[in-house]
Amino acid sequence: MLPRLALTTGLAAVLLGTAGCASYGDGIEAALHQLEKGDYERAGARLERALSPRGDDRLLFFLERGTLAHLAGDYRASNEALERAHNLADEMRSRAAADRLAGAVLNPREAEYRGTDVERVYINYYKALNYLMLAQRSGSAADRAAHLESAGVEIRRLGNKLSAIRFEEGSYEAARDEEEGAFRELMALFRRFLGNGLDPERLVFREDAYLRYLAGVLYEKSGELDDARIAYERAARLYEEGYREQYRLDGGVAEQAWLDAIRVMRRAGGYEQEWRQLARRKLSAQGRERLEALGPRQGQLLVIQHLGMVPRLQEMNLRMTAHPERTALRLHPVPTGDAQRRRDQRRWFHLLYADKGLKDVLVRYLDPYTPALNPPIAQKTVILGPAWQAAQELSIPQGVGKLGIRVTVPFYSPLRTELGESRVRVEGESGDRLLQAESVSQLVIQNRLLRADREVYAALARATLKNVTAAQLGEELGGTLGRLAGKALASGSSAAETRSWLTMPYAVRIARIPVEPGEHTVRLTTSTRAGGTLAQSERRIAVEPGQTRVWIQRTMDPTQRLSGVGR
Repeated sequence: MLPRLALTTGLAAVLLGTAGCASYGDGIEAALHQLEKGDYERAGARLERALSPRGDDRLLFFLERGTLAHLAGDYRASNEALERAHNLADEMRSRAAADRLAGAVLNPREAEYRGTDVERVYINYYKALNYLMLAQRSGSAADRAAHLESAGVEIRRLGNKLSAIRFEEGSYEAARDEEEGAFRELMALFRRFLGNGLDPERLVFREDAYLRYLAGVLYEKSGELDDARIAYERAARLYEEGYREQYRLDGGVAEQAWLDAIRVMRRAGGYEQEWRQLARRKLSAQGRERLEALGPRQGQLLVIQHLGMVPRLQEMNLRMTAHPERTALRLHPVPTGDAQRRRDQRRWFHLLYADKGLKDVLVRYLDPYTPALNPPIAQKTVILGPAWQAAQELSIPQGVGKLGIRVTVPFYSPLRTELGESRVRVEGESGDRLLQAESVSQLVIQNRLLRADREVYAALARATLKNVTAAQLGEELGGTLGRLAGKALASGSSAAETRSWLTMPYAVRIARIPVEPGEHTVRLTTSTRAGGTLAQSERRIAVEPGQTRVWIQRTMDPTQRLSGVGR
């Protein structure tokens, strides 16, 4: 059994006294509603009531505040908040795994939020956009150059992060004392539940083609044509080599990146043979026509559309039961919420544990318009065999009991939206369709799947430790009745980590259009799947000869639905 002395009074009190928390998104629901309405001032006020710049949620405070200031056009305030977030995320990430053990042993919602790799990269993305917009607002060449130089700094920071990311978040095995040792042993045992469906090679966030493309845009605006060429080429190759397929993006994004790389090569000079060869190999007939039509004085209009809001993490319940006659442990979902949310929970469980190729299952999960996973796996049984003795020594059968224990883990419902295409028209002409260049929703969902095994076996270990503690304290307090009361309290304290940066968009679309120098009326129209108009925005935009002007537009998506959560 777990040593009684290892479970100190303080640890036992926290294990049993930590109440379950509502999902993080519920706390800033009012701020998100104001954001959808475009009332950024009220959204900011609501945000400051829900989150604090101090405490465990301080990183989220600065992330959400930075986005709201960006949307309001206060780019300096946005950069101040995001720089705080950048420094906090780096500081938290550098800490030893042992310093973060409390969040795993106790309640992860009570630990400080450190952010994900996707979120860390997007801090610098937004900062680069802020400096770009400040440069475009600048009245003097010196101010413009300074802002573009600052944008370049953020792009280099972003590149350094992309080069370093491997989604390795440390290991709890660094723990040394008796309490941590027991938790480590439990996690090692529960790893047997995982590992038969998830292929990390298909999920890992190695690079970001869209962010490399944006780097090319910024380098080009700064006149660093060779760096721009390298960035555009890198983006094009990433899209071709698997990024577009992994995140299910538009096929034309790779050609757009090649077109810009070739255009910059032609503009820089010295690449006459190379750019002609690339144009023949990488551009379609239409792409070559577009290239030939570009004149040296023509400007470029780049429209970047941020769509909706990233999906919200939710909680789902699992139940683990012990079966001594088979020396086995069994895990199965206990769905809650409306009918769609219950189906999503069963499908998520299937995605984690099904003995079949991940790619097909993942694609079918992420696309709500494909046939449902049928039949979804309903439970996972692990025969421990000789390891049953180790489970007994860890008090697992005793702590789990005949009725089992509740385990709470995070999950994502697939994105559901009736959004159709987006088109941009200059001076009312037919217009170009925007290409989906980034799917932030799939970035965060696949990142979560990559971490799901660690989260599940940590949750199993945490729940078991709580229930064993409850049983031990219950015996001391009052025999059978005390044990039942302690177990109920331990089960009620289960909670999952559902915090995330919610004001990020769920997708990014782009269109790059050659235009003559001067002022133009530009209209962006987003339609529904049925062909109706969902949103329209119009601007007067001045484009200088040979330069690229960027228009960033956030389009909220009222058709976006999140099963089981009111919107």
